[in-house]
Amino acid sequence: MNPAHIVTVRDFSPVTLGAIAAHLEVSTDFEHMVYREAELDAIWSITAFALAQKPDDAVARLHETAHRAHDLVGEGRPRDAAALLRKVTPAI
Repeated sequence: MNPAHIVTVRDFSPVTLGAIAAHLEVSTDFEHMVYREAELDAIWSITAFALAQKPDDAVARLHETAHRAHDLVGEGRPRDAAALLRKVTPAI
């Protein structure tokens, strides 16, 4: 796992969320944190679009989780962000 690799976010599938979580778990440098925040921003945006089309409790939870995980990354807590993301992933 290379934390300098940027995860391509096209959806909020378990595969995409798992890749982001895996990268969060190994991220240590400032540059890595910027990448992880951008990935979480993409998840937040995509879930907002999905919710605008059709309300869904699981997607709403992921939307909020992406926001909280983003904040944790900003606080220098990427592993906590990964754990939070992994908790919600099976619900999607």
